[in-house]
Amino acid sequence: MATTFTRLLSPIKIGPKVIKNRILVTAHVPGLEKNNLISDEYILYQHAKAKGGAGLQISGATAIHSTGSVGSGRGLNGANPKVIIGYKRLAKAIHKEGGRFLIQLGHSAATVNDQEAGRPLIAPSSIQSQLIRETPEIMTITMIEEIIHSYYLSAKHVKEGDLDGVEILAAFGFLVGAFMSPFTNKRTDKYGGSLENRLRFPLEVVDAVRKGVGKDLIVGIRLPGDERVEGGLNQDSMISISEVLCRNSELDYLNIIVGTNYDRIQRMEHWPPTPAPPGLFVPLAAAIKAKVAIPVFTTGRITDPVLAETILANNHADMIGMTRAQIADPKLVQKIMENRLDDIRPCIGANLCISQATEAKPIRCIHNPIIGRETLWQGKPESKKLKKVTIIGGGPAGLEAARVAAKIGHHVTLFEQSNKLGGQFRIWSKAPLTAEFIKSINWYEAQLRKLQVKIRLNRKIEENEIEKFDTDVIIMATGSKAFKENLTDGNIKTEILVLSPEDVFLKEQENKRIVLIDEGGGRNGISAIDAILKNNLITIVSTDFLIGEMINPNLRTPIYKKFLAQGVKFIPCCKLARLLKNDVVIKNIYSNKEQTIKNVDTIINWRGNQIVNNLQAAIERQSITSKIIGDCRAPRQVHIAIAEGAMAACEI
Repeated sequence: MATTFTRLLSPIKIGPKVIKNRILVTAHVPGLEKNNLISDEYILYQHAKAKGGAGLQISGATAIHSTGSVGSGRGLNGANPKVIIGYKRLAKAIHKEGGRFLIQLGHSAATVNDQEAGRPLIAPSSIQSQLIRETPEIMTITMIEEIIHSYYLSAKHVKEGDLDGVEILAAFGFLVGAFMSPFTNKRTDKYGGSLENRLRFPLEVVDAVRKGVGKDLIVGIRLPGDERVEGGLNQDSMISISEVLCRNSELDYLNIIVGTNYDRIQRMEHWPPTPAPPGLFVPLAAAIKAKVAIPVFTTGRITDPVLAETILANNHADMIGMTRAQIADPKLVQKIMENRLDDIRPCIGANLCISQATEAKPIRCIHNPIIGRETLWQGKPESKKLKKVTIIGGGPAGLEAARVAAKIGHHVTLFEQSNKLGGQFRIWSKAPLTAEFIKSINWYEAQLRKLQVKIRLNRKIEENEIEKFDTDVIIMATGSKAFKENLTDGNIKTEILVLSPEDVFLKEQENKRIVLIDEGGGRNGISAIDAILKNNLITIVSTDFLIGEMINPNLRTPIYKKFLAQGVKFIPCCKLARLLKNDVVIKNIYSNKEQTIKNVDTIINWRGNQIVNNLQAAIERQSITSKIIGDCRAPRQVHIAIAEGAMAACEI
């Protein structure tokens, strides 16, 4: 029996506004702003989700004062009157689709270091953030008053821009939350000490924002349900704070998240990647909802509509943040409404979207190539003449090329030499930390079946076959494979088994002493180790300063926690020197000092991949339009390979 989503799709009144459903896009900075103002790219990105049915969307942190931005010229400048023009354009686009849009106003306090801007860091107290390691100036009463007025002016700009309201950012150690927390507020004046005093600034900010937007717009606040740091705000104190805020201010909702940017680890846990459990922050929201009378929002790896419906049914929240799910598929809500759950492109928790944000890059999704490139994709896909398209290779790039080409209407045949589709994506899905990658492959398989793509498995194409193909276009997506090399000098006969990361999934490893030589970086070597953690003694040797240095810190956090708990030994800044009979000699890349790892059974050698393009010459000899995409063009990140597949299909 099909699940009905009567609660998830039902309207809700938030303050003075009616929201058409309970599905929320929480605040995030897409990196598509221009000069801290709304751009065409920004509007297209946000409009896609409104068109896809999102009930409520919230901007990323928007600066209210020159002393508190999100850094590196990112995010919107809500204090600049020029932002009003962009607000109006955005409001028109969102309201056309029946959606609502709020601007999140915040001051970064001591959580963002933007030294190039020449601004001092200010905060309630001189507590240094682990993230930026700079001690802020203690705010004077005069500065506090100036900041409160800035909230008022920025809120007034939202009203003048025809948008639907404001969310005050009090989570992540931003200024309003920093005043709330005893971890970051050590003041002894009227703004510090007792709970009443620590809440004085937050309440004054809420009052200023309400005056700025008036009675006809929404005012909400994003709170940490638990800062998860010793001496900080915990679940019990946040319940008390929530009660006080609701009793003493004109707030319309509470939006609950976790963590603080004052702590390096907790900063990473705002955005839980796979393998974090779905809905892991819901209990915090539920505990607060039980004590307050206004709507409560929740989020945190909620990608399944059934889970979202269940949360509402259990009265644990009133609106559900499905942000990354709508980045992966902006048409999520529309597909829920049409009961097309199988067609929803799944979020797999790879957190490329978060990686891009923390690295100040435009937003991307690991397997939705349109995200952050909406202007590039306007008018696509389209084709004036339908063609016969042959795709060689069933990895991520080939799968996306096949899907898009077939969706346009081309007659598509895909050849894959193995017995399953997915390429390296399928291999890495066998590792626990990347197990959800299989969702992407399963989705592609289902979509290709619906689009009637002819799939030929166990079919390796030889050079002499190319000239016999009855096709108009060949797209080569044959991928890459790990470098394999002889690691001995010929004088010493080693008994150590040498594997590539891919080999690990084909050869059982148990009760072995294993060394990973990681010169290639990225996830390949790390995923291989993840697959064989149990019952093995493992050492990871990397030429980088950090193990997994090329992996975003948000993803390194669960890796480090898991690996170190399992006794994995990390040796950075070293490379392989030579193999002996049963020993591995490594050398520090800076000092050239050698050390020996004794009694090694297996070495996993990861130096990166080399292209597999043995068909290129044969294809070029034919008068057939051809395109080379993905790793067989050059080993690259999977989201780039997938984007190349989609673009190649559109350009046929």
